Amino acid sequence: IPELKAAFIGDLIIGNQFPNIGNPWKPTRYALGWAKELERVRALDPEHIFCNGAATHFKGKKAKAALDANIEVIHSLHDQVVEYINQDMHITEMIHAVKIPDHLERSPYLKTFYSKPEFFVYNVYRWYHGYFDHNPAHLLPRPENEVMNEIFGLIGASEKILKRTEELFVKGQSQLALEVLDILIQAKPDNVDARKLRMKLLKNIGENDMCLMSRNTWHYFINKDKKIIRSLKK
Repeated sequence: IPELKAAFIGDLIIGNQFPNIGNPWKPTRYALGWAKELERVRALDPEHIFCNGAATHFKGKKAKAALDANIEVIHSLHDQVVEYINQDMHITEMIHAVKIPDHLERSPYLKTFYSKPEFFVYNVYRWYHGYFDHNPAHLLPRPENEVMNEIFGLIGASEKILKRTEELFVKGQSQLALEVLDILIQAKPDNVDARKLRMKLLKNIGENDMCLMSRNTWHYFINKDKKIIRSLKK
């Protein structure tokens, strides 16, 4: 609104949060289009920016700083993803390799309380690359629990997986422990000890995760495991 020198930009900026380009529960979003729209707003040189359902107001230098930070981080992360795709890096490596530039890491306008860079990476990767991760085993895969049953058959005992999961947990490798334990969860979904251990892992991961999207996901599956355990005890 020129008369007010104000731009009302909806959720293009979500308060002081990292841009919501990437949500594990929603369709993909076009990162470059997001940045270009913010650049269009910046070119208008607004004195005021109202965003996040008009719940957040930036004025003067803060308005420009918020725009600058969001635009730069989108371009930086987008370009890193494209570069790593061209290097044929696997997506599970890419989410750890792509980084917010050092000078933006502590930006007051890019707090990762709602979304996070890893979700951004998945979003841009999926937009350009589709679902296929260049592993031929994943092009037309068998059902996951069928594969896990085969792996479990080679391991031979639930206790081995539970023991190794606990060892990884003690070493502070809760995510790796979660993925190892998933073999048992998938192969033996009624194993109460596995469910209880997964709850412990998810609680630990959640305690160290300030991002709303991922924290809610961890809590969702903790509650799901509680319900499964209760149903198995009936």
